[in-house]
Amino acid sequence: MKSASVSAIIPTYNSAQLVVQAIESVLAQSVRVAEIIVVDDGSTDDTAERLSRFQDSIRYVWQSNAGVSAARNLGVSLASGEFIAFLDADDVWHPRKTELQLQVFGRDANIALVGTQAFDWPAAQFPSLFPLTMPITNVTWEQMVVRNRLTTSSVMARREAVVRAGPFDTALQGPEDRDLWLRVAEHGRLANLELPLTGYRDVPGSVSKQVEKCRAGMLRILEKIDRQGKWNGRRFLRRRAYSYVDHSCAYLYGAAGLFPQALACSMKSLCQYPLPYYRGDAKCTAERPRRLLASLLRWLRLKRTDVPRCDQTKRANVVANECPPNIAIAMEAASD
Repeated sequence: MKSASVSAIIPTYNSAQLVVQAIESVLAQSVRVAEIIVVDDGSTDDTAERLSRFQDSIRYVWQSNAGVSAARNLGVSLASGEFIAFLDADDVWHPRKTELQLQVFGRDANIALVGTQAFDWPAAQFPSLFPLTMPITNVTWEQMVVRNRLTTSSVMARREAVVRAGPFDTALQGPEDRDLWLRVAEHGRLANLELPLTGYRDVPGSVSKQVEKCRAGMLRILEKIDRQGKWNGRRFLRRRAYSYVDHSCAYLYGAAGLFPQALACSMKSLCQYPLPYYRGDAKCTAERPRRLLASLLRWLRLKRTDVPRCDQTKRANVVANECPPNIAIAMEAASD
């Protein structure tokens, strides 16, 4: 399927040095993309100057600052490719990412969207893919409504599927991607190619001041589903999804050292859904009770304030995908 056209969409805001690396990673793809659309969301740094050397390779569009969702929406509206691939300005692609994702689409016409696994960036070199296998995991609507399982910079989707699903919700800050993936899942299959093809960069940020913003975004998604009546009587799924919001916030508060708040969120999560989570929703056995107990002991200063071993395995594509990047990064830093 190497002849398929791909539009790469890169929103950027005051990330002049980093977006250059993102563009270079797209230009280095083993299968050339049809177009690279860089949407500058009102940057006040030297982004335009730095990108001038790419004038023959990219389409650079500037807009007044309106947020990453608006920037991505503008990029989608300008895209002409059969496929749309999203890339944040501070991330990069493995040289074979486009090639391998197109192979997945070529094997199954019912797949609407494909993500990949992420790897830490910057790194000395890209991850080796030898011996190359193509492990693919299906991602259902029922899984996505509980927890985001896709890293935005890894996503490639059929353009028709994205247009049919509608634009990114500009009222959301952080989980706007998950909101769109859920809508895409209503009409087509989602999948993850289980290969490390997306480089995810740590950028310093704050946790405690924005946890409520993260929580509000996750709740807005579920409340939209409530209003649209999409649960179809699956009340236990609904309770599990709402409980996971508090479970995520418990982790965020704990990473910030706000143990009373973390304890409260863990208790609320367990009250909403006392049954065990499915394996894909938790990284260790009895994760929520263990987190509740750990928060209590840390609050009472009876336990070290480092993060539990099972929490240390949470990477950017777990809770981080539910939150704005700066929250996710600080969360990761707290785990180190």
